[in-house]
Amino acid sequence: MSFRVKTILGIAFIEIVMLVALTFSAMSFLSESNEKQLLQRANSTADMFAHAAKDAMISTDIATIDDLVKEFMTIEDIAYITVTRGDKELSSMGSESLMAREAPEDYTLDSVSDGIFDTRRQIYDSNNNYGSINMGFEISEINSMLTNAQKSIIGIASIEVILVAIFSFFLGTYLTKSLVKLIEAANTISQQGPGFQINDDSKDELGEVARAFDDMSRKLERNYRDLKGARSEAEQANESKSRFLASMSHEIRTPMNGVLGILNILEESKLTPEQKKLVNTATESGEFLLSIINDILDFTRMDSNTLRLEHKPFEFRRCVETVVESFLPTAEARSLSLSCTIDSQVPSHVYGDENRIKQVLHNLIGNAIKFTKDGSIAVQIESPSTDNGYADITCKIIDTGVGISRNAMDYLFEEFTMADQTYSRSHEGSGLGLAICKRLCELMDGHIKVESTPSIGSTFSFCVRLELADMHIGMTEKPSNNAELKVSDVSILVAEDNKANQLVIQEMFNRLNLNVDIAENGQHVLEMVEQYHYDLIFMDISMPKLDGMETCKMIRKNSDTSVSQVPIIALTAHSLTGDKETFLDAGMDDYLSKPVRLSQLIEKINLFLTYVSSEGPTKQHQIEASFNTDNNSVETGTQDEHVDLELVDETILEQMIEDTSADVLPMLIDHYLEESQERLKKIYQAIDEKDKNTLEFESHTLGSSALALGNRILSNLARKIEHLCIDNQEEQAFQLKEELTELAEKSLAALAYRKKQGFIEPAG
Repeated sequence: MSFRVKTILGIAFIEIVMLVALTFSAMSFLSESNEKQLLQRANSTADMFAHAAKDAMISTDIATIDDLVKEFMTIEDIAYITVTRGDKELSSMGSESLMAREAPEDYTLDSVSDGIFDTRRQIYDSNNNYGSINMGFEISEINSMLTNAQKSIIGIASIEVILVAIFSFFLGTYLTKSLVKLIEAANTISQQGPGFQINDDSKDELGEVARAFDDMSRKLERNYRDLKGARSEAEQANESKSRFLASMSHEIRTPMNGVLGILNILEESKLTPEQKKLVNTATESGEFLLSIINDILDFTRMDSNTLRLEHKPFEFRRCVETVVESFLPTAEARSLSLSCTIDSQVPSHVYGDENRIKQVLHNLIGNAIKFTKDGSIAVQIESPSTDNGYADITCKIIDTGVGISRNAMDYLFEEFTMADQTYSRSHEGSGLGLAICKRLCELMDGHIKVESTPSIGSTFSFCVRLELADMHIGMTEKPSNNAELKVSDVSILVAEDNKANQLVIQEMFNRLNLNVDIAENGQHVLEMVEQYHYDLIFMDISMPKLDGMETCKMIRKNSDTSVSQVPIIALTAHSLTGDKETFLDAGMDDYLSKPVRLSQLIEKINLFLTYVSSEGPTKQHQIEASFNTDNNSVETGTQDEHVDLELVDETILEQMIEDTSADVLPMLIDHYLEESQERLKKIYQAIDEKDKNTLEFESHTLGSSALALGNRILSNLARKIEHLCIDNQEEQAFQLKEELTELAEKSLAALAYRKKQGFIEPAG
């Protein structure tokens, strides 16, 4: 019930109660007043008659009594008069029926039941009774007058109630008008955001409230605008940070892996002691740099809630022993005792993320060795309880190192902090190791804590909750790194909208003697899985009509388990932090980034189809695509000075020949050149029409196909345009049209000219 209705009803209720009370009082007053007047008139009349008739009754003067009766009967409202002595009637006048009845004497109007107020007077003289006088007074007029008065009062009260209701309505409306405006303004702000103004100019208190509300709304609008801008900047900064970290991790780890590989080769060669020392130092520095990069990436994933733990069976005891054994050489080199004790109650097989358990152990044991100059490090594993198929496992790492001060323990598990915060700290690190350990333990329904005494040592203990696994369960087999295909006669579907990529994948599978079906979009995939059985699906992410993730979700919802449970591997050029987790959340089983290599396809097929029977599908529907190999639409160039072959990445072409063949590559290039011309037309049109969505999609596809066929620089520019669109910086993307036009023309011409030079199969 609204405040307005409550106000109207409240006012009306008070007025009605007052009117009822007033009406009741008035009716009571009239009734009592009339009764009093009747009693007074009846008693006075009877007394007057008795006084006048006394002498006549004593002398038995009947004539005089009759005259008195006749005279008094002329008085209004007297119904009858009877004068009796004993049983003898001396005189009477009035209604015979009234006089014949036995009527008791009335003293109040409430005792009257026949409409006649009866009164009686006795005539005495010297204690002698000379008779009695009975008189009756009609009360019909009094009752009529009371009834009329009651009707009049009720009528007046009813009119007043109506007037009060009308008055209450207008008064309530007036009083709540400003409140209604406040309510509407509050609802408007809740739906549309702050800034709405009431603009109430009234001078009363409600007007002051409205003006205060307007002022508050203006301030909230400013604050909201500032907050929204700050939030947008923060989101962009966070996204840029994630992209930067993902990109830099790739850019740093790739060459670092190469550096470490070369260093490993150098270690196996003949080196002088000084050279070995330098190589060892370089290797340690490179591995340390990679560990810092991995820590930063892990923390970034945790900070954005994109880190996902695996749930696979593994041998817990072996997991711990492997980590401890890896530190034995380091401990021996520092003359430290490293021991490991695993309680018999600790389960041997559990479900969980083995690598993350190793990561926590590796971090804590590594820290213990780092901060212990002499003495020992003891690893103790216990499992005090199991509950409903789960085990609570406690791991303690006890060292006799330098210990940690009480002040340092307050911030020990915070990000980018170390026990030694001074500029002259003696140990290096990112300050993320313990923070990551804490987050990982919490993700595994556990916790981590530390007890330490400076100069005596520290005890780090963490507890995790893991699901028990059957010791006979088959452990997940890791894929082989060799390029030997372990299955045959399997049914595979590839979803890929890019024609050039379709040809590349088709040729890769041809080399494996496997036939595949090709679907150009997600809708086509859904139609084909309903019609044919497939053992494995490679799913592109960015496709027209229906993208890969939505297609995957729809397949997983299929009522046919043979369709809903088919393994699906993401096949995409997306490679930012968290993308893999996003694809897995959509229902995909694994992830491959483009450009895809033959060895990667073999690895995934072996991983997911090792147990597929060789007597698989006997018939497979093969989609044959007809491609026009005419390359007249591309200016090939006939003179070397018109072509920049640096725009063609020979490494990619060599890998493509290895994955397919030198004979197929020219056809792939022809189709890529033709398709790229059409795609560039769409890109230029999208730029001219300021169509951000089309530009983002087409530039993504161009970047993928360009990278697959060796136009790496063109791919980078297309990727730049795509990410500008993703970051809502499309105006900057539109400004790159001239640069894209020039680079695309030169890149396609260079690749066409390179094709004319021919390709040869690699030796061996």
